[in-house]
Amino acid sequence: MDFKLNREIFTATETQQDTSFEQSVEQDLLLPDYYPDIFRVLKCRLMPRIVSHSINGDKLTYELVALVKIIYLSEDSDKVNCVEQKLTYTKSCDIPQGIKNPCVVLTPKTDYINCRVVNQRRLDLRGAVTVRVKLTSEKARAVVSDAQGGNIQLLHEPVTFPTGRLYASKRVTIVEELELGDTKKPVSSIIRNGCAITLSEQKIVSGRLVVKGECDVNVLYGSDSDDGMSLDTMRFSVPFSQIIDMEEIDEKYELFCDVMSSGCDIIVKGESMKTLECEIVMLVNCRAVRYETCDLVTDAYSTSNICEPEISDEKLEAVPVRISEPHTQTATLTCHDGEIGSVCDVWCDLSGVSGRYSFDKNGIIISGNITFSAMCRNDSGCPTYLETDSAFEHKVESECVSEDSFVEPCVSVVGCSYTLVGSNAVEIKAELNIGGYVCKLITKKLVTGITLSEEPCDKSDLGALTLYYAGCGEKVWDIAKRYSVPVGAVMSENDLASDVLCDDKMLLVPDIDN
Repeated sequence: MDFKLNREIFTATETQQDTSFEQSVEQDLLLPDYYPDIFRVLKCRLMPRIVSHSINGDKLTYELVALVKIIYLSEDSDKVNCVEQKLTYTKSCDIPQGIKNPCVVLTPKTDYINCRVVNQRRLDLRGAVTVRVKLTSEKARAVVSDAQGGNIQLLHEPVTFPTGRLYASKRVTIVEELELGDTKKPVSSIIRNGCAITLSEQKIVSGRLVVKGECDVNVLYGSDSDDGMSLDTMRFSVPFSQIIDMEEIDEKYELFCDVMSSGCDIIVKGESMKTLECEIVMLVNCRAVRYETCDLVTDAYSTSNICEPEISDEKLEAVPVRISEPHTQTATLTCHDGEIGSVCDVWCDLSGVSGRYSFDKNGIIISGNITFSAMCRNDSGCPTYLETDSAFEHKVESECVSEDSFVEPCVSVVGCSYTLVGSNAVEIKAELNIGGYVCKLITKKLVTGITLSEEPCDKSDLGALTLYYAGCGEKVWDIAKRYSVPVGAVMSENDLASDVLCDDKMLLVPDIDN
């Protein structure tokens, strides 16, 4: 028997590994000679970041940098000092063998950090960082799109599905020199700096991926003056444009790019102490997915032979829907060391961002934690550090949201402002952008194979004249399959314009010889 199957290949994302590793952070820190003695620690911060990763066979190796910053005061001085220590750790872990074209996402999170003053020159640091390792890969699945021969009858349905994926990552370093304005005092120390990256454009040009955006850098620094030390801020933007090589990419691919800061170091240069060298390290992770729409077979039978289709429930990823929604969160910080005389700087940090489907709220919930911070001076002119944590939740509503949806959130702080509340409290307002995309998994019953026997099919229920009493909503396909006759013959014999009956109807089922 001459019988042939045609197949289409679609790809599905499979999570190969999703685990976490804890890294202890321990350091006996001695102050450099040029730093003053410690009198009071205002804040100890631990900021982890992944600077690189690689895969060699069944081993994943990544490099973790834990940046520890201690902000403190010396005795009989209002000068704010900041000493930092970079601790580097290399970790290797086993991954499943034989993974092709893997996508690795490494997310570090500070668990805790404790700072104990041993003496005026020595600090004992104890903390921990958790690194989440998520490894996904592409799995190919074959489904039937057409068949010829054997008097085969096919039920088709147009389906959109991913047919190919490309992954690429790149570490980018940008160095920019900036001059403080004439109204700014020389820098004596960098107290804090932050970097927020905004992706403005991603496009395909001549078979390459071009990514553009801006790095918004903010700096809190100290300046020595005749009447003591003053704190000042500086904010500036550094544009970037990068070309990412992705083999075989073209305009048919949908692009999903994430750019995250892996480090921002500020160095004071020059005799005037008014030149800042900013080194920004970015990790660019890009994913490209090609989607196609094709008529796939959802059922099959033969009008002449016994036919057994292999039908399975396949989960197909719909084209993701991008999200970009604003969210505002406020928190009040109270000063317990006198009244607030002035606010030097306020900022917000995000951690623990995740997304989930909520049955009770009928939507995707993106949640996380915001750390609100403020550097102030009290009414006596003494510097003080205020901080509080606040959990946030944001509901995303979309047509594609269901319990079979998943979300990959990308939340960023786009603005931070403050208002004095009374004499000893400050209210900080964080403006967030809830970004990322939502993707729905659609389950379809698709034919993955067809077995056609040499034995003829049973047509004992089909007489010379067969009448069938069909009910409203019945499908002509099901009736024709029951009697092993062509669908077209049933529709033609009964002058049917639709393959689904809109009312109760008596049908004549023709006896068609194959």
